[in-house]
Amino acid sequence: MQSTARSAALALLLFAAGTASATDLGNLFSAGKDLAKAASLSDQDIIDGSRHMMEQLDQQAPLAAAGSKYARRLAKLTAGLENEDGLTLNFAVYESPEVNAFATPDGSIRVFAGLMDIMSDDELRGVIGHEIGHAKLGHAKAQMKKALLLSAGTKLAGASGSVAGRAVAANAETIKAFGKAQFSQADEAASDDYGFEFMKKRQYDVNAMSTAFGKLAKMEKGGGNSLMASHPDSASRARRMADKAKQP
Repeated sequence: MQSTARSAALALLLFAAGTASATDLGNLFSAGKDLAKAASLSDQDIIDGSRHMMEQLDQQAPLAAAGSKYARRLAKLTAGLENEDGLTLNFAVYESPEVNAFATPDGSIRVFAGLMDIMSDDELRGVIGHEIGHAKLGHAKAQMKKALLLSAGTKLAGASGSVAGRAVAANAETIKAFGKAQFSQADEAASDDYGFEFMKKRQYDVNAMSTAFGKLAKMEKGGGNSLMASHPDSASRARRMADKAKQP
């Protein structure tokens, strides 16, 4: 989903509990690691940092209980997707009215209740396929690395402060950076295409990609409180997906 929406939603979830309880991704950098070493993070380091972030976020966010209507619906929609295209996935719902979804490099896919409220089953599958694309194609990993680097830089810049104070500042910067990192238009298009092929491979309704973007386009046009209102190209993405669906 669009990064402005994701940034606002992550900020809402994380900081509702207070900055002091923000995710300590700074733990990834031991006392002996400096910023230069942080720059050489391995893919596994980034995945581990991502997993740690999601463990903390799931504790703080309004996670839908297993028996809730949202959790049951998502479980039904994602049955058999525990491993997709070589990527181990895990799914959960945040009971937030935001129209949003996001993926992290460790394979965590999070869907917001507000999105589920407006999307059909196949439209949700299309969004999920798009988010899997961001994880599988390395887009989320690139964002997480930038966020971790910024976190390390914040800790280094605040070296004269207390350990706890430096960690809190770094934690806040990590989450903010991950939420605000921009997917390029090329990344978004590539993930749209990945989602389309995901739908085709799974024999879901490929037209749902277009109708999902069409719903977001109507929300943008109508304004209101939609977090998607700042994202102007859902209509063009809907048309592109519709054209793909017409191809043999």
